[in-house]
Amino acid sequence: MLDAVIYTGLTLAAIVLGLLFVMALLSPLEALTWWAGWSSQAPKPGRLSQEALEEVEKEQEIEAKSGVPPKYFLVYLTAIGGVSAEAISYREQVFLEKLEETLPEAVIISDVFPFSVTNNPLTGERLFGWLWRKIHEKRKTVTGGILASFIFARNLFNVAVSADPRYGPINNAGVAREIAKSLFRHDYPLEGDIPVITVGWSGGGQIAVGVAPFLNLGLDAPIYVVSIGGVLTDDPSIAFVEHLWHLQGSKDKFPSIGDILFPGRWRIARKSAWNAFKRAGKMTTITPGPMFHTGKGDYFDPKSTLPDGTLYVEKTVQIIRDAVRSIQPSTPTSIEEELSQYIS
Repeated sequence: MLDAVIYTGLTLAAIVLGLLFVMALLSPLEALTWWAGWSSQAPKPGRLSQEALEEVEKEQEIEAKSGVPPKYFLVYLTAIGGVSAEAISYREQVFLEKLEETLPEAVIISDVFPFSVTNNPLTGERLFGWLWRKIHEKRKTVTGGILASFIFARNLFNVAVSADPRYGPINNAGVAREIAKSLFRHDYPLEGDIPVITVGWSGGGQIAVGVAPFLNLGLDAPIYVVSIGGVLTDDPSIAFVEHLWHLQGSKDKFPSIGDILFPGRWRIARKSAWNAFKRAGKMTTITPGPMFHTGKGDYFDPKSTLPDGTLYVEKTVQIIRDAVRSIQPSTPTSIEEELSQYIS
C-alpha cells in the first residue's frame, strides 16, 4: 500500500514537472508569433492611423476646454497571480481607489495585462483560455488553489521572457505598445511631455522596467517606475528610467532573489546598467513596514496597521503619492540649448 502511494506521488510530481518544463519552453512563443505576424493581433505598421490621431486630438480639445490637464499618468501593472487587468484582487481595487483619491492631479490606468504582448487575458480568446477560466473560477477552493500555481508559473515564465536578452525586447515592445494605446485612450497628449509612471507589483515591476525604452522613445516622454515588492532583474532597459522607487517590506524576501540570480546586479559587475543606474542616484529603496510579498499583511492590506495606526494600503499610497509629486515637470529645450554644452 505504501509503495503504491509513493509511486502515485512520484508519478504526479513527474507530470507536474513535465508540464512546467513544457510551459517554460513555450513561454516565448506568444511574443514570437505576435512579432512574426502569425497572431490575429499582430502589430500594424505605423504609430497611429490618421483616423486615430484625429480622434485623439478631438478628445484632447474637449478635455482642454472642460478642465485642467493632468500632471501625471500612472499605469498599474498587476502581479504574476493575475489572469487579466480586470480580474484583480479586492486589495488591489482598494489600493487603486485610494490612489485616485490621493492623487487627483493624475490619471490612473489599470486596463493593461502585463503578461501578454496583446493585452489578451489568460481567460480571453486563446487556445487554452477555457482551461485558465476553469482554474480561475476554482482557485479559491483547495483543489483550485493547487491548480492556480500554474497561473503563477505561466506568468513567472513570462517575466523571465521579459528579462531575456533574446526574446525580451520583442515581448516588452508588445506590452509597451498596449500601454501606449491605453495612454492615448485616456487622452495622453501627442506631444508626450507629461511624465508616465509605471507602477508594478511583484513580477509587474520587471515588466515596468522592460517597457521603459519603448515608452521613452515612442512617446518622447520621461518614464518613472514604482516597484512594489518588484522582483527586478539586471535588464539594461533600466537605463531609460528617470528614477525608480523600490518598495520592499521587511518581511518580503522575494525581491532579494534578484540580487542572487542576476549577475548584472552583483557588486563586482560595476559596469552593468543596474549598478550604473544606482551610482547615478536614480534608485530609491524604501521599507514601508513589516509587509509580506502577497496575501494577508501585504502592501495592499486594508486591515493591517502600522504602530502609528496607518493602514498598510494607506502607507503604500502615501509613499507613491510623495514619490510622484517629487517629479519635476520637464521643460522642453531647443536644439541650440541642447548643443550649447558642446560649444566653447
